[in-house]
Amino acid sequence: MPDFFLDHFIIGPSFSEFFEDVERVAQQGGGNIIGRRHLIRRGGNSVNTASALLRLGLRPTLIVKTSPQGAELLRALVDPHLDLSHVHTDGLLSATVSIEVDYNGRRTNIMVSDSGSAADFSREDLDETDIEAIRAAPLVALLCLNHNRDPARLAREIFSLVRDVSGAYTFMDIGDPSSRPEILGPLVREVLCEGFVDILSVNENEVRWIARELGLRGKELTDKCEDPDEWLRCARFVAQETGSRVDLHTPFFSATLSSELEVVIPTFRVDVRVTCGAGDAWNAGDIFGTLLGISPDQRVVLANAVGALYVSSSEGEHPTLSDVEQFLRSNPSLTKLGNKLLKPP
Repeated sequence: MPDFFLDHFIIGPSFSEFFEDVERVAQQGGGNIIGRRHLIRRGGNSVNTASALLRLGLRPTLIVKTSPQGAELLRALVDPHLDLSHVHTDGLLSATVSIEVDYNGRRTNIMVSDSGSAADFSREDLDETDIEAIRAAPLVALLCLNHNRDPARLAREIFSLVRDVSGAYTFMDIGDPSSRPEILGPLVREVLCEGFVDILSVNENEVRWIARELGLRGKELTDKCEDPDEWLRCARFVAQETGSRVDLHTPFFSATLSSELEVVIPTFRVDVRVTCGAGDAWNAGDIFGTLLGISPDQRVVLANAVGALYVSSSEGEHPTLSDVEQFLRSNPSLTKLGNKLLKPP
């Protein structure tokens, strides 16, 4: 829970080419940029993660709030086997335009969003059937909190409910906080530092924001940082300060860190065709491995494989467990930088 977004992808060439076209059309007073590929897909961290878990063979329960039109779109865009019985239709459609372009040697996505009901989802939106579903779940994930107006309250109340009614894992992915840095203080103080989160999933940018909020200092935390060692330093600090297991995914490596362990595994080298939703696919592999109870290194490899297969799919399709097994048996190459990082000097 709690988000469903209608995602509209615009697939562009390089950043400079795309925005040169935008500027040209604007300068002439308007017009059409023709020849760019478009995709309309199901979106939102919760829906994407649930879809990926379903493909891996699990039976996820999706709790989201949207409009009646949004519910029909969701039904049309997801696997018919995905449980939609907990979709609330008394809200507003959330939507994102994702512009995917090459920038500084990396495929990147620039998202422009209307938060819709992702902004106002709260504990009060849950009915008794939702609470029963939470009670029965082995893991409860709160995702995409950067769109919510009061994410600390939402996380605190949902995870308090989980602690009261079950022994489930609590899993949180805040999302990119750079547009709303003011949400971090309450999330850190009232949720992370209060022990509500068993597993915190972050990318290399998010972990630096959280580490800085927790008090870690360094010039790299205020500048753009491409230093993998700094990413790991931040992840270690967050794990030590919060007691949460920190699961970090980056373009070059992924890691799982806690007070007792640190495992770092290079990512797989694949041709990246889609980037939006990559973190959701990785999270699904991470959640699946957690519920299987496999070793930390196996779990990270599994998550890396799920993520690699997703981003290398031209249509952004999530892999099945059979796809993952076949991929790993093919002895796939690792990223050069990721491999280099883990070799002793």
